[in-house]
This record gives sequence, structure tokens and C-alpha cells, in this order.
Amino acid sequence: MMKKGERGLFFAVLLVLLVALVLLVVQKAQGEDAPKIYRVSILLDGTDSDGWKNFRAGLNQAALERNVDLRFVTRYDGEADQTDVLRQEWEGEAEGVIIVPVDTEKLAETLREAPPGLAVCVVGPALSAGRVDSYVSPDYEKMGRRLADAAAETGETCTLFISTQPGPAASLIASGLEAGLREKGISFTWETVGENGITGLPKEGTLVAVESAVAEALCATPGSEGRVCGVGASDVLLRSLEEGAAAALVVQSDFDAGYLSLSRVVSRLSQEKAGNAELESYTATRENMFEYPMSDILFSTY
Repeated sequence: MMKKGERGLFFAVLLVLLVALVLLVVQKAQGEDAPKIYRVSILLDGTDSDGWKNFRAGLNQAALERNVDLRFVTRYDGEADQTDVLRQEWEGEAEGVIIVPVDTEKLAETLREAPPGLAVCVVGPALSAGRVDSYVSPDYEKMGRRLADAAAETGETCTLFISTQPGPAASLIASGLEAGLREKGISFTWETVGENGITGLPKEGTLVAVESAVAEALCATPGSEGRVCGVGASDVLLRSLEEGAAAALVVQSDFDAGYLSLSRVVSRLSQEKAGNAELESYTATRENMFEYPMSDILFSTY
């Protein structure tokens, strides 16, 4: 039989063990209930364009819903380029990356080295190589055909403008644009825009740009008023559309692009199915830009 002092010590030890057990159970329950926080880096194309506002709004909305800690890289300083930063991100804490490519060929080569656990989503056309889990982009050739429809409503002849070094998206848009104009019997000629910019405009016909920067330059050139059809929804282009300098813009929902790209990355990280996402394209005009649903597409308020 235990003595009084021994019984006190026994019950004290038992109480300590019971408290420790309760704390262990509580900690385990808290660990199970705490949601997983994913760390995802967003590597934009370095242009720091105002056109990324809606894209970021879509990312932020998805981050709230899917419990994601976002890190944005908007520009690349010094000798470091996008692929150098990409390596830094996967060597750090990033579990996933969303990339708007700067140099598609260099990016494709770099992604060959990406660790297998890294979730990768590219916003844009498919790369030639590299490990990518999902792509989020419009059908660029369909976008070009939509641009041809808009141009055909503006005039019977077209001058098409493209930069001297177009990216993959612009090349695909140009292909769809040509096909659409030929089907409609619209005559057209091509002009390239180099370092000297736009040096002159034809007096008649529609002016069509397959790149946002070229469309902005066209809208700023005297004699282009009301004749420009282009792609993109930057603040400059939307102002040009509102003021009548641009006749039509073919756009996508940048909010959807951001939202869907982050959703695809989280699906990959949580072992869910993560496929590609095709964005719809739309034609914005001065008449419909402030009407629903176009107003929501152009001016996200989330």
C-alpha cells in the first residue's frame, strides 16, 4: 500500500501525463485543421504594363479562395533575366510558378531543369520544349479571325502592321488574320514596324495591328483616327477606343487568365487534375465597352 506522500506524487505525475496528452491531442487537431498555404511566384514579362491590373486581380481572387501566398516579379534588373529569377524561385520557397514568357526558347530550355515537384503554368502559347503542367491562353488564330471580322466592318482594304521581331502569339494572330481576310475577299498589305516606328500611313483603309504596342503607336499617329483595329486592353488602348481613335479591339479576360492560371497550379500541387485552359476572345467597341458583359471584361472591380 502506497503511503500518503507516495500517493500525492503518483497523482501529480498522472496529472502531468494527462495534461501532456491533452496538449498533444489539441496540437494534432490544430495541425490537421490548419489549411495548407501554397507559395506561388508570378513571373511577368518585365513590361510593367498597366494591362496586368486585371490579371493580378484574378490571381488575388484565386489566392483568397485557394489559400495561396503570392510573390510577384514584375521586372528584371541588372544582368539577371527571367530564367535566372525562375531558378532563384524554385531554389527558394516557391512550390509553383506562373510565367508570362519573355524569351520562349530560353524559357523552354530552362524548364528542362525544373525540379519535378514544381508546378508550372505558362500564360501564352505552348513552348517548344520544357516541362509545363498547364497553359492558359486564347486560341490565337481564332483571335486573328475575330480581328479580321472587325477590320472587314471598318473598310474594304487593310494595311496590316507587325513588329520586326514578333513573338509566337503575334505570329499566330497574324496567321488567323490573313486567313480571315482572304475568306472575306478583303485585300491587304503588310508593313513592319522597326526602331524608327511608324513612318507613314496610307490615306484610306483599315489599319490593323497584331500586337498591343503597335496598336498603341498607330492610335498615336496623325491620320489614324477611327481606322485602327488591334489587340489588347491597356489603358492607352481603352482610352483610344473611348475617344474614337481606335475602331475595335480584340481582347481576352485578363481576370480569367489570372484566376485560371493560379487555379491550375494549386490543382497540380494538391494532386488534382490540372489541364490547359482556353480563354474566350471578344471584340470591344466604343459602343459596347461600358455595357455588361464587356465592362466586366475590360474593367475588373474585384
